[in-house]
Amino acid sequence: MAKSELVDGHVSVKQGKRAVDALHAYATKLENKRAETELLPGKEQHIWLQITVKTMHPERKLKPFRIPLKYPLVDPRTSGVCLITKDPQRQYKDLLERHDIKFISRVVGVEKLRGKFKAFEARRLLLKENAMFLADERVIPLLPRLLGSKWFDAKKQPIPVCLTRKDLKGELERAIESSYMHQNKGTCTSVKIALLSHTPKQIQVNLETALPAIVSHIKGGWDNIQSVHIKTSTSISLPIWTCDLGSEEGGRWDGLVAEVKEEAEDSEEEDEEEESESGEEDEKDDEDDEDDDEEVVVEPAKPKKAVGTKRQLVNKISEQPKKRARS
Repeated sequence: MAKSELVDGHVSVKQGKRAVDALHAYATKLENKRAETELLPGKEQHIWLQITVKTMHPERKLKPFRIPLKYPLVDPRTSGVCLITKDPQRQYKDLLERHDIKFISRVVGVEKLRGKFKAFEARRLLLKENAMFLADERVIPLLPRLLGSKWFDAKKQPIPVCLTRKDLKGELERAIESSYMHQNKGTCTSVKIALLSHTPKQIQVNLETALPAIVSHIKGGWDNIQSVHIKTSTSISLPIWTCDLGSEEGGRWDGLVAEVKEEAEDSEEEDEEEESESGEEDEKDDEDDEDDDEEVVVEPAKPKKAVGTKRQLVNKISEQPKKRARS
């Protein structure tokens, strides 16, 4: 297959298009059926790119990786974008006005999160009113405790931005137009790449744009990737690429079989060492037994010499009762 027909030299463009068309048709059909029975419209469905790796990442990073997209997921003209800043809040509102930035709908400082938005209901309304949250990268470590788990459950984690750059407007625009990859410690990572309201062609373009950037942030690159799937929030995943399942180069068990062989060789060497050590101990025990088996010459005890003759002894014995009687 020609390289022009592959995305990043691995994924077939044709296979990706077939998966995108099938997923879009199926999800759109379900949405139309649900719209007929429900009075209120549901949440916008996202298209996810699911990457499965062979070996897990050793650590989890709080700061996500920026993934560029041709067609953005959030339109500031129709959806709210909230910016979380350091204190004082007024200073950053004036900064946005000086740079003629009008696509930020709300600015919230850290003190406001601790005061006005401390109540659960106030935070819930803030989450509902805004489709995307940007935050000064200097306050990112404080936000998990201040915002709570609802932000992470809704997949609206604040995106870090640098508010000290000269091209502040460009920095915020790039942040809104991109998707983000949150690295975890597991073997499966999902990244938003499109909306169900996008056309299949737009989804395909976003897929071809995002995939190389995602692979560049995975340790080991394509050698560590087992499979790539595409799915919606509620559908099954459709495969667009999988690695070979053999032990050859680039396969699922590449490198792992060699490690098993090395472990087996190491265990054999350990067994041989134990056998040699046990053999030496047996030889030492045999030598000790031979030393114990040597004949020990025991000299017979010499008889004690009798005191006087036999007649003298008899006379002494016979005289003893006579002495007792006299006394």
